[in-house]
Amino acid sequence: MIATRLLTINIFKHATSSLLRCLGALQAHSSLKQQLTPAAAVTISGCLHCSTQSSTPAQPNRDRTADASTSQCGFNEGFEALLPAWQQLGSRQYSVQVKQALTNPTMPQPLAVIMEQASVNTAVRPPPPPLEKRPMRFESRRAGVIAIKAGMMQDWDEYGVRIPLTVLWIDECMVVRYKHELRDDVTSLVLGCGAKRAKQLHPRQLGEFQAAGVPLQRKLWECQVTEDALLPVGTHIGAAHFKAGQYLDITGTSKGKGFAGVMKRWNFAGQGASHGNTKHHRAPGAIGGRTDPGKVWKGKKMPGHLGNERVTFKNIWLHKIDPARNLLYVRGQVPGPQGSFLYVRDAFRWKWAARQAAGLPFPAYLGDKLPEVEVAPRDGMDPYRVYREDLGYFEADWKGD
Repeated sequence: MIATRLLTINIFKHATSSLLRCLGALQAHSSLKQQLTPAAAVTISGCLHCSTQSSTPAQPNRDRTADASTSQCGFNEGFEALLPAWQQLGSRQYSVQVKQALTNPTMPQPLAVIMEQASVNTAVRPPPPPLEKRPMRFESRRAGVIAIKAGMMQDWDEYGVRIPLTVLWIDECMVVRYKHELRDDVTSLVLGCGAKRAKQLHPRQLGEFQAAGVPLQRKLWECQVTEDALLPVGTHIGAAHFKAGQYLDITGTSKGKGFAGVMKRWNFAGQGASHGNTKHHRAPGAIGGRTDPGKVWKGKKMPGHLGNERVTFKNIWLHKIDPARNLLYVRGQVPGPQGSFLYVRDAFRWKWAARQAAGLPFPAYLGDKLPEVEVAPRDGMDPYRVYREDLGYFEADWKGD
């Protein structure tokens, strides 16, 4: 409550640049989201506007109003003259309440520490593990890739059954940056794909790529991984990162189809086409009650915008890989139009026994020579088993002898 009132006061105090400075100080000194370290804890004295700090360690039991009237910027003395009379009176009342709360011996200790200590996270981001082959554990989570949807084609398996395929192209996907939980509260890899010119990027984005020492990337994606799957900056991830026959989770943005009715958007059956129905064949019908409930419930299926939303297709089977051309051939459709970016990674609900048997490279493919084109055998049963066992048909292999 005290922190909320202080924030409200500062919003009224700073109408222009002072507001931004105050919010920056509050965010830098917040200890709700960052880890408190005794060595880095310092005492905040003075006002929240200038964040005057002393180098002495935090002492929760000391008098917290001793330095309330001192400030490097003189903000406490001059800000009230810029406010209307009713705001000046309210500001003085709130200041008295805050001082009384700080000197209250029954004040909760965690709140006192939060208001006195600056929780600046000074932890050093540890380097990623060396780039070498390691065993994959049950809880290991590998990095994914950013791919481009190239189009669709078809192929035939060893039984002569046609397989619809979507071709995904990996355009120079590499690691741009990595994050660690000790420093960033998350362990992840920032992957980049494609290419851009310098004039197409914001100067801050351009500086990030120059500081990392990597080429300019067209698309970025933060992919959460486990600590044992971290990769150094500049590591390339291609089609050899996967194995034919494994299952993938593919995320993308679906095609936008504009404003659609309930029959197209929600597969409604529509109303009757018999005699007596006039111009309401595709209407949604009733959307709510009368006096009770007296409203339309949230989430009611009604006409609206269809498509253009983030969608994840799970357990997509990888039929073929072409490491030399960085192509992935997956069975079935994937979200998005041709040329759109897709985020591809190992299926989350892929069984551990099958994942071990697949022999996935961990943390990534590290060979000097790219492997050959790999095609996975059919993942289901023989479609002609019934004819061969019961009737004796199709005894010869379609692609064999």
